[in-house]
This record gives sequence, C-alpha cells and structure tokens, in this order.
Amino acid sequence: MTDNGAGRHLEELGGLVRTLQIRILAQHVVKLSSPHPRYLVGAGKAEELKAEAVELEADCIVFDDDLSPSQQRNWERLTGIAVIDRHEVILDIFAARASTREATLQVGLARMEYSLPRLTRAWTHLSRQHGGARGTRGEGETQLEMDRRVVLQKISRMKHELERVRSQRDTRRRRREEHDVPTGSVVGYTNAGKSSLLNALSGANVLVEDKLFATLDPTTRKVSLGEGREVLLTDTVGFIRQLPHDLVMAFKSTLEETVLSDFLLIVLDLSSPEIATHYATTMTVLEELGVRDKPTITVFNKIDSADDALYARELESRVTGGVYVSAKTGEGLDTLIAAIDAMVSSRSHSLRFALPGGRYDLLALLHRTGKILGTRYEDDLIFVSALVPDRTRNLLAAYIDA
Repeated sequence: MTDNGAGRHLEELGGLVRTLQIRILAQHVVKLSSPHPRYLVGAGKAEELKAEAVELEADCIVFDDDLSPSQQRNWERLTGIAVIDRHEVILDIFAARASTREATLQVGLARMEYSLPRLTRAWTHLSRQHGGARGTRGEGETQLEMDRRVVLQKISRMKHELERVRSQRDTRRRRREEHDVPTGSVVGYTNAGKSSLLNALSGANVLVEDKLFATLDPTTRKVSLGEGREVLLTDTVGFIRQLPHDLVMAFKSTLEETVLSDFLLIVLDLSSPEIATHYATTMTVLEELGVRDKPTITVFNKIDSADDALYARELESRVTGGVYVSAKTGEGLDTLIAAIDAMVSSRSHSLRFALPGGRYDLLALLHRTGKILGTRYEDDLIFVSALVPDRTRNLLAAYIDA
C-alpha cells in the first residue's frame, strides 16, 4: 500500500473513531515488512507507542488492522490502557446505532461472538491463579469457564429470538410481494447519501445524519414513477472497507433485501476522492452476495458539494448509464426516476388482458405495477394492453387474452 493509501485508510479510521465521540490525540502510519506475532508491530515500535500514549495521557489505542485476542491482551498488559482494533470500533458504532429489536439483537450477537475468545481481558486479575492439586481447577479457570458458559447461553438465546423476528419480517415481505410492485435496493458505501436519496425520492423521513452507519435497519418506501405506477425502494446498511464478516452475516435482514430485489441503485459520493475505492468495495460485497449481475443504476450523488467531477472520470469509463443527482437540492431526481421507469419497463412483458367488467381491483393492479398502453370497454369485459413484470403476468395469467 502506498503512503497516500495508508493515510486515507487512517483518515477513515479517524472518522470511525470520531463517530464514537472519541477525541484523537495522535495518528501514525507504521510500516511493516510483515506482522509481528506479539504486538502486530515490532517490540521497539510498541514501546515508542506506549511512551507516547503515557505522555499524551491517552485512554485508548486504536489499530486499523484486526488484532488477535493474544495481541490485544499483550498490548493491554504493556500499556495498562484499553487497546482496540477497527473491528471493535465498528461493533461499538453499530451498537450505538441499533434502534429496532432486530438490529439490537444482531449487534448484540456479533459483539458476544467477538468477545468470546477475548474473555481473559476481563479476568487479568485471575490470570496468575494456577490450578491446585492434580485433577482440580484453579479459581481463575473456574471463573473464566463460568463466564464463557454465560456468554454461550446468551448467544443461544439471541439466535433463537432473531429467528422469531426474522420470521415476522419474512411475513411482512411476502405481503409486499403479493402486491407485485417492483422492488429495488439502495446500496453503497457508508455515508454516500443513501438515506437522503430515499427521502428525496419518496418524500419519506428516514433518519439522515452526516455520520458513518447512521442507518442499520432495512427501511422500505414507495416511490412513484408517475401515472399511478410505483416501485418499492429499500435503504440498506452501508458498506465499508474491511467490514467485519460477522457483521455482514449479522445484518442478513438488510442484505437479504438486496438479494431478493429486482434491481439495485448503487449510490456513490461524487465529492469523495475515494469514490473509485468505494465503488470497488461495493462491487466486492455485491459479488459476495451473488447479486453483482442484477440490473443496476449507478447514482453519482452530492453534485451540489462536488467542486468538479475529476474523482469520477476514471470510474465513468467503467460505469454505463450513470445518473448525476443531488439528494439535497433535488437536481437530477427526475432523470433518475425516468431511468428506474425505463429499467422496470425493459424487464416487462407486453400483454393484452381481458378483465371481467366488475374487477376494478385487477385494473388497479395493472395500473400500479405495470404501464398501461391502452384500455377498451366492450360488453362485460375490460380489454387492457400493458407492460407488466413477471409477477403480475403470473397473477393474471387466467386473464391473458391470447
């Protein structure tokens, strides 16, 4: 990694730490030829960092890389203060952001699973206790095993409760699908403006903050395409470089919406010098989810705060059909809605239906989910020509006029 790249990674870590309202006293890029097993960095550099922490009266040292449980213990024994890594910082942010029962359970489960191999950090005062006679257990070992058992029991209870909450969410999703409205997911790097964009498109009031991971729970809103037609858009948890795997797994609720949606809106912050890296990170996560080939519209957001589009020029050659918008001012939103409409229509079937004269509910379904091309009333029938998606075609298969 170049010094510039490492500096930007350190700047992002600083943003994460400030999100926890922790004041930063100093930052350092440490060059390593290879990771050291005891402290990650060499013993000499560890002593230097310890001395600086003492001089600055720091309460905590934060590493951008993941620390193993043993490295974390070694650092805390060396310095006498808390030493955490990027993984733990993100866990703490998620814990502070969780609001619904599901998100709280998901974060709690991830934190429990993270803490399990690190329980000895809480029992350093017992680490000097050795076992007694052969075949007996020492005080420290007994306390540690009791604590481990408590954590495992809590993990088991959380998993069972999560399954119940997810079952309820799946029921709500099936009800949405019965209405046969096309669905899309708003994805992208954290703080790219996904929630602001959803608010601007839907007129909703989803939480918007200039902070990392402001939104954790999947929020779905209706967006009008005009002429009575709608799509459902779901805001998702923001992606980030080195997002801990256990959090990716924990937030299956928001990620499942991405997997099951008909199309994706990839939102990028046009004002960020890291836009190409953010795009690459987003595409990597989408590939891991197996949805990289879904129909996609790339949305370049925050054109109101971008001095120029220099950051995006390299990216533009790799992205087709990009739409430039400002969720803040509304500029470009009409173009985006038109692009969504065109995408939904391109995946629709041109069909003619013969509906019973009194079935205005079926006519309303065609208006809501498809694009009406023509309507004719004859005797006791309503003949409708329309562009409709697969689900509407399947629901109204009995009324297709061959």
